[in-house]
Parts: sequence; C-alpha cells; structure tokens
Amino acid sequence: MIDLGGLGRRTFLRVFGTGAAAFVGLALSFPADCVAQESELPAAVRMVRWRGDLDEAQRLVEDALGSGSLDPGVEVRLRLELARIHDRIGLHWNTRPVPEALAQVDSAAAINDGTDPRIDAEIELMRAELEYRAGNVTRDFGRATDHIRTAIELYQTLGDRHGEAEAVHRLGLIHLQSGDLDTARDLFDQSLDLDRADGERLYFTGEYERHMGLVELRLGNTQGSIPHFERSLSARRQVGAIDASLFAARILAAALVDVGRAEEAQPHLLYAMTVAERLNSPMGRARINLVLGRYHELRGDREAARIAFEAAILVANSIGSSSIASQAAAAI
Repeated sequence: MIDLGGLGRRTFLRVFGTGAAAFVGLALSFPADCVAQESELPAAVRMVRWRGDLDEAQRLVEDALGSGSLDPGVEVRLRLELARIHDRIGLHWNTRPVPEALAQVDSAAAINDGTDPRIDAEIELMRAELEYRAGNVTRDFGRATDHIRTAIELYQTLGDRHGEAEAVHRLGLIHLQSGDLDTARDLFDQSLDLDRADGERLYFTGEYERHMGLVELRLGNTQGSIPHFERSLSARRQVGAIDASLFAARILAAALVDVGRAEEAQPHLLYAMTVAERLNSPMGRARINLVLGRYHELRGDREAARIAFEAAILVANSIGSSSIASQAAAAI
C-alpha cells in the first residue's frame, strides 16, 4: 500500500530539501476567526471556506441552521454558503455534487420568496454557477446562460456593479469553455471595469487574472499567460483564499514548466503540494503530481518523473479521474 500523501512529501523532500519548512509555515498561516454577531456569520463562513477548511465551514453552517432562531436573511446566505461548500468539496474529490448544492439554493429561494431582490439576484447567480459546473460535463450551457442573463438584469436594476461584474464574468467563462476566446476576453474585461466602478475587490481581480491567463493558454501563448497567473496567485494569497491558491499555484507552475523555466516553477509546486496535503485534496495531489513529473523530465531525472506520474495515476484512479490518469500513463 502506497501512502499517497507520503509519496508526495518524500518526493518533495528529495527535490527541495528540508529547508522548505519555513516556507511551508509561512504559506499555511491563517488568521483566527472572530464572529461577533449573527449578521457577520455568513462572511465568517466564507473566510473559513476560502482558506479550505471545508468541514469546519460546513459544521459552522449546520450548527447555525440547527439553532432554529436565525434571521431569514442570514439563513438564506448561510444556505448559499453551504451550496458553495458542497461544490468546493466536489472539486477536491471529483464528485461535483450539483444536486445537493442546488437543494440548498432551492431552500434559500423558498425562504426569501422574492422579498429581497438582492438575494434573488444572488440566487440566480448561484444557480448559474452550478449549472455551469454541470455544463462542463454535458457541454450544454443553455440553463447556465439563462440564469446569468436574469442575474445581470436584476443587478442592473439594483445598480449593483459588483454583482453585475460577477454575472458578466461567468458569461465570459461560458464563452471560454465554448472556444469563443475573443468574446470571453471582452466579457472578462467588462467584468473588471464593472468591479472597479464600485471599488475593486482583490479576490475578484484574482479570478479575472486566472481566466485571462486561460485565454492566453487557449491561444497558444503560454509565455503570455504567466504574468496573469502570477497576479492571480498573489491576489488569492493576499486575501487568504488558500483553497483557490492551490490551483492558482499549480497552473502557474505548469505554465513555467511548459516554457522551460523549471527553477521558477519549483516554489509554486512546493506550495501547491503542501496546500493539497493540508486540505486533503486528492484532485489537487493528482494534478500537481502530473506537473511534477514534467518538472522532473525537464531536469533530466527520469526516475523521479516516473514516480510522480505513477503517483498521479494512483490518486486519479482513486477519485475516478480518467483524464488525469490517461495523461500520466501516456507520459510514462
């Protein structure tokens, strides 16, 4: 029996040495939570979710919902947070529990029942996000697009530029997945302009930079994608979004390896694997080991590359990710 986490850790100690300990401590230091009032609970849960403590975030929500004495507005936002938590857990374990997440959105909609238009808009946006997840499998983004357009109209009526920015950005993602890169880029730019109009949010900027980097990758401009991925990772780490920073570091490392900049990729690989192990993310470990194998190939260490690719296959098979397993097997 191979210890999946241990394999990654031993490989990294071989490559990077024990001097990585200080870096790891810095990378995974989190601020303490402080919930002063009930109204602040959804924001506090969001921060716990951002840093990747998904079980703790879920416990906080379920304990609060179980109290039976929440303000309806707080309960609605907590249920939407629970939908996001389900979605995020699915990302790490390759399950994508869209029905479970949509059930929480339906509960939120029933509680709100049209009384707060801002919540109506947020619900439409959450439905769009979950239908987009489903569309990534079926390649049908029709329902997601309908919810996005409804959300855009609601946010425009409210004069909420931040909300409109989120919705326009998600429309850009659909065009990105559909291969319409020019439209995707235009929509991403529009979303950033909207966000800045109401005061730029660093987390949103990180999302913008990541997806602009993906546009450059799809265009075959890997070198041009790297500055976007660097800014995305920096933004996510600055706001404490450790969970999202795992995947930002991985894609940055992959781009650097692809253009032959192995030494620059090294700290990002270390950071990503450290976070993946800390968050117990098999999807993170599988994807990172795939990049790690290519890193070792670039450095001429075929044995280390083989070990990394085999680790990627083992983890990918454990969560049913045939695409990652196939890529790793082909690399061997």
